[in-house]
Amino acid sequence: MKCWGNSDTGVVRGENQDAYILRQFENGWALLLVCDGMGGARGGKTASFTASQVFAQTVEQKLAEGAGADQMADLVTAAAQAANQAVYQAAGLDGSLAGMGTTLVCLLTDGQSAVVGNIGDSRAYLATEEGLRQVTHDHSLVAEMARRGEISWREANSHPNKNVITRALGVDSDVACDVFPLKVKPGQYVLLCSDGLTNEVSDPELYYEIFQSQAPERACDTLIDIANQRGGRDNITVLLAAF
Repeated sequence: MKCWGNSDTGVVRGENQDAYILRQFENGWALLLVCDGMGGARGGKTASFTASQVFAQTVEQKLAEGAGADQMADLVTAAAQAANQAVYQAAGLDGSLAGMGTTLVCLLTDGQSAVVGNIGDSRAYLATEEGLRQVTHDHSLVAEMARRGEISWREANSHPNKNVITRALGVDSDVACDVFPLKVKPGQYVLLCSDGLTNEVSDPELYYEIFQSQAPERACDTLIDIANQRGGRDNITVLLAAF
């Protein structure tokens, strides 16, 4: 398995409040994680950095204790809860960080089986010969409206409240992390990204750069360049795992 990743401030924002982890362990496991912080200039960066570090540390500790593939989903859930507590407690100790939070999307794999976890609207996609499929479900106001049939998915893409999320890590003392088991096969790819990418780049374009360009090792940088050429209105983080 090979992994690539990059993050960029974008054109408009003055600071990058995204954080990411791309870590391959000696036992053949790998962790890819993207957090997109919120809560003001200081809060957003603190939330995403804290969550990503605590999540990765928890995974590493559980693996060292002998966690196996059958515990993969529970491991992601436990790491998300530890990260949530760390951010929530930090906000409670410092008034300038009150209300801070972050999205989280991750891929944990041993190279054969895998799970994806998410909180918020950062996304995971699976790219195969059949096409591109979004694995995660956005925890956002417009996504919930679309799922209820109140607006179309096309309308959701341009809705003025598109960036209002309904679930974030660190805002409350407890948070639910959605977990999706994946059956990955050789030749398939998993993409993780913050919404700074998906707000600017379409699914067909994602699929082309990941699967059809014959240059997956350049896909993360190329996709960031495309998003910036279209305005780069938000921080952009892109991670890619090739199986």
